[in-house]
Amino acid sequence: MVGPLTRSASPESPTNGQVRKNLDFLDGLFAEAIRYLDGEDTARLIDSARAASQTDGETPHLGFLFQAVTTDEASLLARAFACASMLANIGEDVAGRRRAAESESLKGGDTLTAALEALGEEGRKALAGLSVTPVLTAHPTEVRRRALVERQSEIARLMALRRHHLPADLDAHIREDLFREVALLWRTRLYRPEKITVTDEIRNALSVVRTSILPALVEIYERWIDDLGDIGPILTLGTWLGGDRDGHPGVGADTLALALRSQARLILDFYAGEVRRLWSDLAVSTAYGPVSEALQALAMQADQPSVHRLDEPYRLAFERIFDRLCATSSRLTGALVVHAVEAPDGPPYDGPDAFLADLETIRDSLVSSGAGRLVGGRLKSLMAVARACGFHLLSVDLRQNADVHERVIAELLDSAGETPGYLDLPEDQRVALLLRELSTRRPLRSPFTAYGEETARELSILDAAASAIAGYGPGAIGAYVISKAATVSDILEPLVMLKQAGLVWGGDQPRSSIRVSPLFETIADLEAGPAVLRQWLETRAARSLLGDKPVQEVMVGYSDSNKDGGYVASRWGVARAASAFAEECDRLGVGLRIFHGRGGSVGRGGGPAAEAVLAQPPGTVQGRLRMTEQGEMIFRRFGDQPTARRNLEGMTAAVLTATARPHPSGHAKAAEAMDALAAGAFAHYRALVYETPGFEDFFWDATPISEIVQLNIGSRPASRTASRRIEDLRAIPWVFSWSQSRVMLPGWYGLAGGAARSGLEAARLADLAGEFDIVETLLSNMELALAQSDMTLAARYAGLCEDRALAEPIFDAIRREHDDAVALAMAIRGGTRLLDNRPDLAESVALAARSVRPLNHLQLELMSRRRKGDETEETRLAIQLTVTGIASGLRNTG
Repeated sequence: MVGPLTRSASPESPTNGQVRKNLDFLDGLFAEAIRYLDGEDTARLIDSARAASQTDGETPHLGFLFQAVTTDEASLLARAFACASMLANIGEDVAGRRRAAESESLKGGDTLTAALEALGEEGRKALAGLSVTPVLTAHPTEVRRRALVERQSEIARLMALRRHHLPADLDAHIREDLFREVALLWRTRLYRPEKITVTDEIRNALSVVRTSILPALVEIYERWIDDLGDIGPILTLGTWLGGDRDGHPGVGADTLALALRSQARLILDFYAGEVRRLWSDLAVSTAYGPVSEALQALAMQADQPSVHRLDEPYRLAFERIFDRLCATSSRLTGALVVHAVEAPDGPPYDGPDAFLADLETIRDSLVSSGAGRLVGGRLKSLMAVARACGFHLLSVDLRQNADVHERVIAELLDSAGETPGYLDLPEDQRVALLLRELSTRRPLRSPFTAYGEETARELSILDAAASAIAGYGPGAIGAYVISKAATVSDILEPLVMLKQAGLVWGGDQPRSSIRVSPLFETIADLEAGPAVLRQWLETRAARSLLGDKPVQEVMVGYSDSNKDGGYVASRWGVARAASAFAEECDRLGVGLRIFHGRGGSVGRGGGPAAEAVLAQPPGTVQGRLRMTEQGEMIFRRFGDQPTARRNLEGMTAAVLTATARPHPSGHAKAAEAMDALAAGAFAHYRALVYETPGFEDFFWDATPISEIVQLNIGSRPASRTASRRIEDLRAIPWVFSWSQSRVMLPGWYGLAGGAARSGLEAARLADLAGEFDIVETLLSNMELALAQSDMTLAARYAGLCEDRALAEPIFDAIRREHDDAVALAMAIRGGTRLLDNRPDLAESVALAARSVRPLNHLQLELMSRRRKGDETEETRLAIQLTVTGIASGLRNTG
């Protein structure tokens, strides 16, 4: 088979040389697998298509080739190109090029220890209050199947072994194993025959937690304990899976219960396994040393201890702990922990604190008896993980739309005979009414009232949350996120709802067991958000509900703000809002935690997480940060233990650095210039997307959005309504469609036009990048999006529009802005070619382009057939295969 993915004109580096070797090797195995399983005719067809695809430029011969293939042949080719793109990514990742590329611009230490050494006393002060949480979420355009993830992981593992000099027989054995895995990948179905469910998403995410994230977390805490001594739960895990019901009819009380039950099973099995290992280690006899009275008392509670271990109280104590963990698992999950042979007689733990107390009893006994060095890293890390993960493993956030909240509150008030017509009240009267409800212990809810379906559903998930906190501990539920938050009443409404489930206690000093996090998403919401936050924090109820050490969490949305106002306005709007939130909180003596709702692509705030943290405005991080990790990015950033460890610790180190490093004084004039640029970019973007007649039709014709919304690649609907309006489309499929058509519009459109409208030239923009880290990151990520785009292919997608009079001027405007953006990007940093200052990343992008180019051409042919009336299932599946392959090759969907 032709080895097309290894072509490159860039200078050879050691890393690039290893990439080349890996790609040649995997390419050969893939060719061997196809010939072995499908014969020479199939291999020749795939060979000819892959060879034809490697001519740079418009490759018109590819179009002719694909016009002649049958639908079955198109599916075969789509599978082949998709598998080839997956193997190319693996070859690159194993060589470490992508990792090197993403680390080029990282500032500061990439480990917590290195960051502390660099920061000195300020770093040690900031460490005490550090709180970092990556939050795993689902993805409405998720293309990966777990079976594919497992195949890719195993191929990557075996390829990593080949980096070492191995004996010939072992190398041959690994080669045969790799052939088997590649052949299995070729035989694995790449698409889902049915739509993915929330249960599938929970299972998929937890498979990554089990295999890489949790082991990485253990390793990180072991390292921190060795370097820094005992350390608090500064790094924890969160999730939206099972609790994010915003526009998702499949999420409810049952999915919340399932998520927590599944998570508990995983973490309790881990604890039980560690306890068994500690039992094996600590066969310490009282014949050779004393133990504490507390330890002896714990040991005496062991059920039916062996007569051979009566002088080994540590082992007996661990037997007691194991039995109680088993009973706890039975209570919470309905199953015994792994390795348990029968149900124990001992009582379950009431919560994770009791489990920790038993572990502390063992540690304290060893220390007090003069054997502290026998405690060892395993017990210390087990205690650290137990503090961070409890019995819930990941804290589950609840999320719902503010529009739903107001309807539920209206029904509750109406049913209770309190203030009918809530929806007609002005904002000030709503706020007064809701504050009055929080000031009384009386609930609005009655067990004798039959509520409407929506209200009953909302109350049921709150009841499930209350049960979760009672069963798993206070860490089981993270935040209550309010989508489309725009007013103070939007913040108060869910608090009144939580009161109905006993999660908020009313009275003169109301209290809450769940923090409420307003999500500001659109450009207008980000601009108004600081005033809303101030009005909320100035209420008496807010100060009481936030507790003795008040910290207000605010979530900022990158996706909807981008779809609303474009890339530049979105990024600067988020930065401006974050600074204003910090100012309001500082003025009122309240701490701030910003929750960043980022996606994988540049258009949705994507890019290296640590770099994004370090680019945050001064004073906004404050040692506390949460950040979403969405769908496909979970596997990319956490798919194996070393990668998970590096990203988790890098994110933590970045939060510490962003908190403790010196902050420069204000940049008033520079900020004014950025305000002008953002306003110009906003106007330029809106003029295209929302003010150009027919743009909506162009978008639906010139991208695969109509095909995407019909595919089984996500549990959440692609649109909030049944309309074609861009306003109603979710941000993720919006970005996904532009990525598939290789325009990448959400990642760059508006900068050049905004600069022209605001009169800012390249030299001034370069100065702004020097004054604001966020601007430097914005420009860097925009250049990546420009490099990933392909206007030649994009023109072919635009050619799918039947109304040429409509399509041509719109695409011409897009192409002009693209050309202007490239020229401006080069002028700002003095480059001559996109990414020429980051050669590893440039080569990685070029590899991705070569791997997906034939898939784009094939997708174009299949879309053309479908839009001419070919609605067969075979064509639909062939299109889905091209979608999967392009997303895999480009390493993002939305």
